[in-house]
Amino acid sequence: MPEHAHDHAARIRDYATLVEQVATRGPQTVADEIEAQVPGGSDLSSPPGHLRWLLLSHAHLLVRPHGRDEVACVLYDLLAPRPSVFAWLTGVEEALPPVRLSARGPTGVPDDTRLVRMLTGHRAPVRSLAWSPDGGRLATVGAHDASVWIWDPHDWSRQERLDITGAALDRAVWSPDGRRLAVLGESDRFPDVGETEADDIHGWKSRVEHVRMVLVFDTETWKEIAATPTAPRWGAGDRPVIAWSPDSRTLAIGEDIGVRLWAVQAREQPAWLGPVPDVRKILDLDWHQDGTLMALAQREQHLDAGRPSVPASMVVTWPAPHTDPEFRSWHEGLPGRPYTGLRRHPDGVRACLFAGRGPDLCEPDGPGMLWQRSRLGHLGPQTKAVEWSPDGRRLAELRSRHQGWADIVLWDTDRDQEPSVSARIDCAPEETTALAWSPGGDLLATGGVGGVRLWRPEAGKRHHGGFDTRVTTPVWSPDSAHVAVFSPVTDEWFVLDARDPIDAAPLGRECPFPRRDPGTEKELIEVARHEGRDYDLYTSMYGRHVPDAISPGQELYALAGTGAPIRVFDLLAGGSRQLGEEGPGGRWVLLRFSPGADRLVSLHRRTLDRESGGAWEEEIVLTLWDVATGRWRARERMRQDRGSQTRRVDHPRALAVSRTHLAWCGGDGTIALHDLATLKPLSRTRTTGATTGLAFSPDESSLAVVGEGGVRVVDLIGGEGRRQ
Repeated sequence: MPEHAHDHAARIRDYATLVEQVATRGPQTVADEIEAQVPGGSDLSSPPGHLRWLLLSHAHLLVRPHGRDEVACVLYDLLAPRPSVFAWLTGVEEALPPVRLSARGPTGVPDDTRLVRMLTGHRAPVRSLAWSPDGGRLATVGAHDASVWIWDPHDWSRQERLDITGAALDRAVWSPDGRRLAVLGESDRFPDVGETEADDIHGWKSRVEHVRMVLVFDTETWKEIAATPTAPRWGAGDRPVIAWSPDSRTLAIGEDIGVRLWAVQAREQPAWLGPVPDVRKILDLDWHQDGTLMALAQREQHLDAGRPSVPASMVVTWPAPHTDPEFRSWHEGLPGRPYTGLRRHPDGVRACLFAGRGPDLCEPDGPGMLWQRSRLGHLGPQTKAVEWSPDGRRLAELRSRHQGWADIVLWDTDRDQEPSVSARIDCAPEETTALAWSPGGDLLATGGVGGVRLWRPEAGKRHHGGFDTRVTTPVWSPDSAHVAVFSPVTDEWFVLDARDPIDAAPLGRECPFPRRDPGTEKELIEVARHEGRDYDLYTSMYGRHVPDAISPGQELYALAGTGAPIRVFDLLAGGSRQLGEEGPGGRWVLLRFSPGADRLVSLHRRTLDRESGGAWEEEIVLTLWDVATGRWRARERMRQDRGSQTRRVDHPRALAVSRTHLAWCGGDGTIALHDLATLKPLSRTRTTGATTGLAFSPDESSLAVVGEGGVRVVDLIGGEGRRQ
């Protein structure tokens, strides 16, 4: 065996070196090197092979870290439940920060070996996925980074990155011959139509119609070869749809009342396919290889007994769109509710129509509906996407469940039998909306907040965890042994054992543990807000979500808004006082009192000016205020270059303050701990999915954190492995 393999194995086994490598080079690179250079690196049953799989399947927690301590804590939590891998590594305890956060409870990502790999790098979320026809490339579209990434499935390296400056991208579609890639999005390249009133800060009075763009790239040179605007459309979230012709020369663009055919790189353009009577908008398009173009349309609303009806769906088919604009429409047997998507079966005869509550199968050229899935109501899983397998024997349905959890349901769809479920795959507690089969049918790709996940579409054990409903408001028992959380969906409280916060027991509509009376608190706040009306609804950009806080004893109330300084109201004796002399120079986000109400922690966010390199930074500012004097005692700034791929600053969603520490949690799953006296960071870790609330235990040794992954209990542990 080559000597360098032993050297590489020794380096990887040293925990401090492993943390350094993951932090600087990324988890995917380290995992690939383990497979290539470490004995047993490709065997999942061996410690190095299991470590490699952990790095690949949890890469979203380890990319763009804030620091090495964060990587060390996250890796520790991943390794602790896996004693064989943990024992294989050396020097783990010595490489951890002096004070660290260690999470109990579900890991957030199912430990499912059907998960082959994570692809990370986009600024979340990934909005669209598209495989090239030969399966040799995968295009992924980032919603917030205005870029399309092209991946090589052989080694999953990034081949190309298409940056479209100033754009918000929706979708990418390969041409059938694989030589062109069409990208749909919005930018200033084709300006919107209409006027905006200067004083209309909410956009309610303006009449602006949005114009999107379609760009076409040559997939050999990756140069843009054509561009066209779409027709103006009312509504920022209402997007057109596109589909390639079988000969890869023409794009169909679904507009409001019909379909426009755009012959890419041609002087003469085909005729417009429309308008189609009784159509309000085109929702989806499918241009089959037999030359037939099919559109899913939403029909106009009509008045029924003086009330507008629910817009119904209609399928429109053009048998020969290039030569004949004649069409036929079909809506026999369709329910009155509207569908949102259309996927035609590879045989060209059947089609799947889907809406939020599931897929249905129909035969537009036949007698009507073939199969309709039973409905679970508006509280059940919501279907986000469906895709036929390349051989047409299976249908994959991507569903959004709860707390951001998503799962894939695989349906067997043999023509002579009713569809049946053959497999279910739990994705993760995060937004997941994109779905795509590989052309060979051996992989399913899903896209969402964490990046791209690649799955083997086969039967296996389900690994779903966490709550079945969204939960908020963590409340500790007085002895710090249990945590209660509230579900606004079911309007009841649940309680969990803090030592193992997995199983939750429902307890009814009353919180089982002592907490502040919400009714009394609301009355006190209303009185204070009346006095501080200049900070409230009519002048604050936050409306009723203006940042505020009430002290633990309900004697003080803090309010901020309109970029003005913080004002503290005395709820018992009346009157108020201001903290500081100036506003934050940014946007107030969160306020929290200390347990003794003598200090207040504020958090605000601001954007810094563009610098010489053209990049701009976002700054999160923590400030500790002395309530008695109105002066600030400490300040901590966290900055991020928005173009950075290596360093990140999460957006805090909630603050918690103890006698000695400050903790916050963020939309990217970050849980951070700071020293209260200095606000200096002590430790941080990450969990899958957004975190939305947290609270210190009465003994201040743990945090209860709620979010998309359910409930997690995070311990504050010292350098010698003891809870603080």
